[in-house]
Amino acid sequence: MLTIGLTGGIASGKTSVANWFAARAIPIINADTTAHELMEQSAVISMLEQEFGREIIKDGKVNRALLGSRVFSDPKAKKRLEKIIHPLIRQSMQEKLASLQKQNHKLIILDIPLLFEVGWDKYVDQVWVVYVSPAIQRERLMARNGFTEQEAELRIASQMPIKEKAKRADLIIDNSGTWEQTEEYLNNLWSKLIIS
Repeated sequence: MLTIGLTGGIASGKTSVANWFAARAIPIINADTTAHELMEQSAVISMLEQEFGREIIKDGKVNRALLGSRVFSDPKAKKRLEKIIHPLIRQSMQEKLASLQKQNHKLIILDIPLLFEVGWDKYVDQVWVVYVSPAIQRERLMARNGFTEQEAELRIASQMPIKEKAKRADLIIDNSGTWEQTEEYLNNLWSKLIIS
C-alpha cells in the first residue's frame, strides 16, 4: 500500500487532481474537509468563539469567511487558530488513515494544503506537489474567489512558497497548462501505478 501526501499552493489545482483520483475509487482524506467537519462541532465552535469573539459566530456556526479574513491579515491570529485546529485535524486524519489502512487499499491520498508546514511529510510514503507559478496562482485565485490582488497575495504568502514545495517533492504534477494536459500526465501516472 502506498500513502501519498498531495499538496500544492492555493489555487494550484490540487483539488482537481484529488478529484481525478477519487473518480477512480482511490480514497482521499482531505485536510480542508476535515477542518470544516471539525468547525461544525459544538466544542470547537465554543473554543473558536472564546479565542476570536462572538462576532465570528453566525446562526450558531463559525463564519469561516470572517474568520479567514481576520487570520490572513494578522499572522498572530493565524497562529492562534492553527494552535487550536491543527492538532484536531491531525488526530482526525490519523484516525481516518488507520481505518483505511485496515481495508487493504493499494493507494491512499492525503490531500493536505499545508503538508510541509505542519510536518505531515513524515507520515506519508511519497509527497506529490501540484505546481503552477505564483503568477498563475494569483490569477486563478482572483478569478475563482473574487479576491483583489492584495487579498490573493496575502493568501499565497501565508503558505510555504510553491517553488520550495516543488524542491521537496517526490513527484511534481505541473498544472500550468490546460486541464487536458494535466489529465494526460495523470493518465500516464495512473498506468504506471496500476502496473507496479
